[in-house]
Amino acid sequence: MTRHATIVLFPLIAILVFPQVGATPPSMTLDGQVSSGACESNGTCTLTLSTANPEDVIVLVAQCVAFLSCNATISSVSDSDGHTWTLRAVYTPSREIWEYYTIANSPLSSDRITVNWSGSGGLEFAAFGVSGANTRHPWDPSPRLPLEEAASSSICYVNSQGFTICNVTFSAVGAQDFVIVSTAVNDDQVCQVTLPFTNLDGYDGTVGLDYAITNLGGPEPRSFICANSDPVLFLVDALTGPGS
Repeated sequence: MTRHATIVLFPLIAILVFPQVGATPPSMTLDGQVSSGACESNGTCTLTLSTANPEDVIVLVAQCVAFLSCNATISSVSDSDGHTWTLRAVYTPSREIWEYYTIANSPLSSDRITVNWSGSGGLEFAAFGVSGANTRHPWDPSPRLPLEEAASSSICYVNSQGFTICNVTFSAVGAQDFVIVSTAVNDDQVCQVTLPFTNLDGYDGTVGLDYAITNLGGPEPRSFICANSDPVLFLVDALTGPGS
């Protein structure tokens, strides 16, 4: 009796994996931060910033450190790595706030940043890197940003404990934003904030800087609440992510 071996060939099944369409874009992160302290003499104010990642947006926020009003002017911002700094916003009704930025294609290693200024009142500034932001079009395209807002009775009230509470409403359109809120303070502690906001910088009862990384895009207005402080004015802005 002859036995026959039967060979069964199974077809090969190839499984192809495609990237998910509409996947969440990479998150932005804070990449290094440093503040100058007060520079109370005309001339230059410097600090040194290091970052860990390439393709960062570097932001510099400067404020006058006088309590109620001052008369300071920034003539230029430069750094030892030779980046070109661009003025994004300036709010100068009484307590000046300036916002500059540049793009760092390589990580910064002890990059010395210099602000040249003149006038009275003194100056303090903070610089920080944001990794994962859109380096070609860094700022949220909302026509309502940057937002300049005075701490008036229309947005602020005093609670039963005697603390000032301010609710700053703003609109952003980016799918993901790194929101920056600069606050001029009248001789008091910096804003006490709630999540998603976190304090980034504060100086001697006059300067506050907070940020949040969150998905803010959409038609609904968003709020930044400053509690238990004595703010004078706010400057709100937002960097946008690469998918925006």
